[in-house]
Amino acid sequence: GIQDSGVLIADNRLLRGVGNITTDESNGNSSYHAMQVWLNRRFSNRLAFQVAYTWAHTISDVALTSFTNTTSDPYNFDSDRGDADLDRRHTFVGNIVYELPSFQSWGKAAEFALGRWQLNGIVSYFGATPLDVQTFVNTLGMATGVGQRPNYTGQPLYLDTGDPTRHLNPLAFARPAAGQLGTLGKGSVRGKPITNIDFSMAKNWRLKERYGFQFRAEFFNVFNHANFVGFDLDLRNSTFGQLLNVQSSREVQLGIKFTF
Repeated sequence: GIQDSGVLIADNRLLRGVGNITTDESNGNSSYHAMQVWLNRRFSNRLAFQVAYTWAHTISDVALTSFTNTTSDPYNFDSDRGDADLDRRHTFVGNIVYELPSFQSWGKAAEFALGRWQLNGIVSYFGATPLDVQTFVNTLGMATGVGQRPNYTGQPLYLDTGDPTRHLNPLAFARPAAGQLGTLGKGSVRGKPITNIDFSMAKNWRLKERYGFQFRAEFFNVFNHANFVGFDLDLRNSTFGQLLNVQSSREVQLGIKFTF
């Protein structure tokens, strides 16, 4: 807390001498605008693919941690107007399926080992969503705990040090003075985008007319790209702005299926 936080809370009460009056409302305003592009090629000549792209912008006047937190100022929803917690500007997902030729002209051995392998790929890109940077200090003087944003100092928001785990610049944020709401706009700070590429390959063999044999190899996050998540958003911590966790690394699955 801050010094004399009890006095500050008392001074903010509309009804002096009256304790907390709790109200619970499900309200707020939001808007969503989007452009969606979708391209599809059905399987022909051993090739099929799909591409989907969405540009979107979601704005709301409720706190970033909507549905789990109170508004910053219950008498002024505009103080929380900005990019919503689920605002993701760019989303791209593409997939492709390609079947190798039979290689019959190369002989039976080549056809058996190389022919008609099915190659599959999925590429995903999810733009960064807003981060809820907080001071965790009741400078506004609210009687109940709410997420209070810091001041924006004008320094660059993001670090460019070559270390992918160091994302936010601590010098860009400062604690507001007593009785003030931070000047940092809601939703103005973003995390990092998520990118991923999956790949798989499979081949089927027929044994006589009755039996079938399939081999599959699946590679999730095939290039082992590190998607850092788990930001420290508490200005009081020495690790503020750092990414502390990563999503799943490369996973490989092999499978054999026999049908009869």
